[in-house]
Amino acid sequence: MPNELVFDRAPLTGSPVELVFGDDAAAPSGAVYASGFIALPSFLLLGGAVAKRPPKNVASGRIPLPTFALSGSSRYDSAVFRPLVGRAATGWQVARQIEGGAAARHQSAQRAHVGRVSAWQTAAPASSSTATAWQDSSRARAAAAAMYQAALQLEAGTGIRHQEAVRARTAAAARWQAAQRLAPVPVSVRYQEAERLRREVRANWQEAQRLQARHADRFGAALQLDVGSVSRWQAAMYPLPGRSVIVPPVDEPCYEPSTHLIFRERPQYSAALVFSCERHVVPPGTVVVPVLEVYTVQNSISLVRLDSGEALEALAFSMSLDADSWTWRWSATLPGAAWPVIRRGIHVAPVDILATVNGVPYRLTATDCSRDRRFADNKVQVQGRGRAALLDSPYSQILNHAVADTRSVAQLLDLALTYNGVGIGWSVDFGLMDWTVPGGTWAFQGSHIGAVLDIASAAGAIVQPHATDATLRVLPRYPAAPWQWATLAPDFVLPAAAVAVEGIAQKTRPDYNRVFVAGTTGDGVLGQVTRAGTAGDSVADMVTHALMTDVVGVAQRGLPILSDTGAQADVTLSLQVRPDTGVIQPGALVQYEEGAETFLGLVRSVAVNWQRPVLRQSITLETHMEA
Repeated sequence: MPNELVFDRAPLTGSPVELVFGDDAAAPSGAVYASGFIALPSFLLLGGAVAKRPPKNVASGRIPLPTFALSGSSRYDSAVFRPLVGRAATGWQVARQIEGGAAARHQSAQRAHVGRVSAWQTAAPASSSTATAWQDSSRARAAAAAMYQAALQLEAGTGIRHQEAVRARTAAAARWQAAQRLAPVPVSVRYQEAERLRREVRANWQEAQRLQARHADRFGAALQLDVGSVSRWQAAMYPLPGRSVIVPPVDEPCYEPSTHLIFRERPQYSAALVFSCERHVVPPGTVVVPVLEVYTVQNSISLVRLDSGEALEALAFSMSLDADSWTWRWSATLPGAAWPVIRRGIHVAPVDILATVNGVPYRLTATDCSRDRRFADNKVQVQGRGRAALLDSPYSQILNHAVADTRSVAQLLDLALTYNGVGIGWSVDFGLMDWTVPGGTWAFQGSHIGAVLDIASAAGAIVQPHATDATLRVLPRYPAAPWQWATLAPDFVLPAAAVAVEGIAQKTRPDYNRVFVAGTTGDGVLGQVTRAGTAGDSVADMVTHALMTDVVGVAQRGLPILSDTGAQADVTLSLQVRPDTGVIQPGALVQYEEGAETFLGLVRSVAVNWQRPVLRQSITLETHMEA
């Protein structure tokens, strides 16, 4: 094929252009050569087909060239017809107008004409003025007062809500003003009922209307009587003129001077007189509550966390103790603000609390707490025991208690409160008759308090905590047999006037009069306890214990069994926590007087309950019919 090249335009340079084909190494200077590249016409892709546009420069022929690369450009046209429309909304623009003007969700409504509104553009003013959401309301035809403005003046003067009352036609005296001077005729009746006026109506709380005769105001000074009257506790009046003969009494009188009193007029108040016998000797240690018309006690409860000194406000408080319990159990209701104070560290060890009940302190520990939060009500509940709770599980380990040497019962109690022979800081107030226990006789496995209770039960004793100190009190369950209680001085004497509520429950126990007590080891003894004056024909079940090694222990163990027999009555009394009595604890001997009937019994349980401002203690007495 001939190598003919056709050009449709002259070269840009004036000199002829030499074309060189083949190796470009021998190309002359200024020659134009092709080195494997050729420009192709542009292509236009329409709808997936290739359309060739007419080229501007055309060259035909066949040229042998070395390997070359093609370069070009292309455009893609989807061939989609996109006509312009009158209204086009952006992705987030406000919806276009339908038949009537459409209001934006949160803007005032406006009337759209044409075009489009951006998504968040400011609303255009409406044809008529529109108030904003929170603007002041427009004035009504008649002036409207603001929500909290002063009331409008009415035709007749109207006072504000708490202003002084308008004076009536006739001037009304103030509630507590001094009585006005009325007619000269005095009236001595103090609380005479005022008569109502026929035509005049007074205010709700005004003073009584005028009387025909003078009467004193309710709280004014008393009217002068013919004979001066004095208060209930005045000194006796001078004796009337006359002669009196004094006869010396045969026996020494109980009252000095004589109680013969003469009154001229009838008393206006109760004439009950209370005398105290000067020759009556109260046993030492006995608290006698007098008979009074009114018993007034100012109650107070305070709780303090001892490790930090933070005070805890108590909304309610209660604690209880009985003869078979060795520590207090208590609970309290606190406000929600006390939650971070009481819960701090309570999951690791009990929280020490000092509770003061009407001035008497009690050392307690808080072991559990919970919170109850509701609408407008947030409270914290706290529960715990006394300080002796540290001697029991889970705060005390399980130990093996055993003694190889001869010890007394009091010494065994002291050893029970040691760890590897070292004291744990607690002591024992021993209130029993002691006896000797040979070595190797007693062994026990358990906590510290478990060992103490096992030793105390051998003698039929009870264990009570001290109010504040780390001390356990070991006391006899019965200080004496019930048939001998009359020979003992009671710890408290309570009249019926000082007791708010009482309950009596009858019960009957087996009428035992003999019991056998024996030891369980080679050093133990076997003994019997029989009630004096009886045939001993009603025998109770035998009682055994390893510590029964002496007749002293046998006698103390048999007494509670023979005392808890026969016809009994549990008397429940509810009274105040007075300063002279305090909280009456189990083991106290109480004499309760109700008219001609007297109950004498031992306190078996006490429960203190405080619901602000009322504080009461409820004690239960064990009484015997023959005591």
